[in-house]
Amino acid sequence: MQSRRFPGLPLIGVFAIIYVIAGKIGLNLASLHASASPVWPPAGIALAAIVLLGYRAWPAIFVGAFIANLTTLET
Repeated sequence: MQSRRFPGLPLIGVFAIIYVIAGKIGLNLASLHASASPVWPPAGIALAAIVLLGYRAWPAIFVGAFIANLTTLET
């Protein structure tokens, strides 16, 4: 039974997880600095989330980006 208040919550969680995974892949391509990558695949995922879910997807994008950058090791 889905909650009437947050019907897209599981889908938003899935987008956040996918965003984190894609962010880690993108950050593995960084060459000069661990937090700066020339390729950022999560941008496409964020765009798809906004198109499919609308403004309700911004928490998933925020949390996904925060976790991906928080878990990046500075070298």
